[in-house]
Amino acid sequence: MGYNVTDIINKAVAIAIKRRTINETIGQENPDNLSIKIISNVLIKELDKTIEYYETLLSKISDVEFEEIDFSIYDKMSSLINDFNKRIDIEIKINNVREYLRFSLELEKSIYSLMMDIQGRFVKNTSDIHSKTYKILSNIIDNKVKHIEMLEKITE
Repeated sequence: MGYNVTDIINKAVAIAIKRRTINETIGQENPDNLSIKIISNVLIKELDKTIEYYETLLSKISDVEFEEIDFSIYDKMSSLINDFNKRIDIEIKINNVREYLRFSLELEKSIYSLMMDIQGRFVKNTSDIHSKTYKILSNIIDNKVKHIEMLEKITE
């Protein structure tokens, strides 16, 4: 059995869980800053919705037969995701709400870029843009755009 879009979604869930942990840590490291704690809780709830979105998506597509992703392409995608996870596995010091929101926005944009890169690597020819995998990745990317737009409105 080869790799398919469910493997990518599972990796996206892992990223969301890691981001949730980062937000929990930021909230805990700022116990005296009520604004940061509130923003932390809001972002955690948004990440819970994202995780639920991915899990619902996985449930809906569990019986669907997907195109296999070529091993060399999947290996590169997996490597990109692992590198991304290492990059966000750094100590973050947040001093105020504006910094926190900017950090969250930049992180969301980075995930968007990662997903765009993954989707782009999946396309080998023009027929690939009509595949189930491409369409699901497009939906995930559209979901990221909504998160970015929401954070951009808040940070203005």
